[in-house]
Amino acid sequence: MGSVANFAAVNTKAKALKGKLLTKEQYDELINAKDYVQALSYLKENTNYKEVLKDYNVQDLHRGQLEKILKKYYTKIFYKLSHYFKGDYKNLIKVLFMKLEIEDLKVILRGKYIGREKEDIESLMTYKSPLSEINYDTLISARSIEEAIETLKDTKYYNHIFPLLNSIKEGGMFRIEMSLDFSYFSELRKIEEKVHKESRGILKNIIGVYSDLLNIQWIFRGKKYYNIAPEILLNYTIYDGYRLHLKDLKNLCYSKSIEELFSLIKYSPYVEIFGEGKKDDYLVVGDILRYMKSLYLKYAKENSMDVSVVVSYLELVFLEIKYIVSIVEGKRYSLSSEEIYRYIDNY
Repeated sequence: MGSVANFAAVNTKAKALKGKLLTKEQYDELINAKDYVQALSYLKENTNYKEVLKDYNVQDLHRGQLEKILKKYYTKIFYKLSHYFKGDYKNLIKVLFMKLEIEDLKVILRGKYIGREKEDIESLMTYKSPLSEINYDTLISARSIEEAIETLKDTKYYNHIFPLLNSIKEGGMFRIEMSLDFSYFSELRKIEEKVHKESRGILKNIIGVYSDLLNIQWIFRGKKYYNIAPEILLNYTIYDGYRLHLKDLKNLCYSKSIEELFSLIKYSPYVEIFGEGKKDDYLVVGDILRYMKSLYLKYAKENSMDVSVVVSYLELVFLEIKYIVSIVEGKRYSLSSEEIYRYIDNY
């Protein structure tokens, strides 16, 4: 796949689906709903999610159930769009799906680590799909985290996390989970080199920018909340070398304070995203999501006959679900509309 004709059908489908995303007016209605139930009722009766929620009574639907329903819906979209692709592009979609699969893997491995029952772990999983290459039944049936990791022996994850088994007793799940995230970007880099040149440059841009921004978020959190040593911060960055090269990442990791960190960011290619610097995690996350959404919208609106339209649409739906869950969570805790707008100011 790579010709104009091959992308025409899937891009037309993605653009049609994009037209069903929530509008600014619909977000406003959700945010200004008087309570949690009214927000869910509006979502069910007045948005594209009416079909997804038709069999549920919003009076009985709690936040966790809603999130699981929406994520399962997203998984189905992913799978349906995958049918349009073949060869390296089919493999690209499978690699992109790894981001979701890793969320479930973390749930399962964390559950094994703390001794959760099999049924409890299964109730928390959301992304099981034919796109997945792992054997969920065998993995969940494992009696320990060591046995669970051994069941991953024939997957892309094994070589990343098996060497870290001995670190679990002292460091918990931290290094395992970070290595799973790293495996995703590692596989993305491998597959992007195999697709046609019309898609390769766009993928490099989307993946590279996102990697850089996740590194900034990781360094910020590590310094502000966990007092993680600079060498460990650097060791767990996603070294991509897109706009932030190794020297840049090292300078950020070894900055002596949050103030110095943001002063260094002012001289980076990402000064426009973080402005004068933020001191709260949710604001940093909001800045990143806002910028990435603008990037996805840019590619989704263009008529390029490459993979960017589909990738951008999938990311936009993923962000939309995040926003919906955040809004209803705010309503659940009776946050004011003004407070919710502070979190959801980039729709």
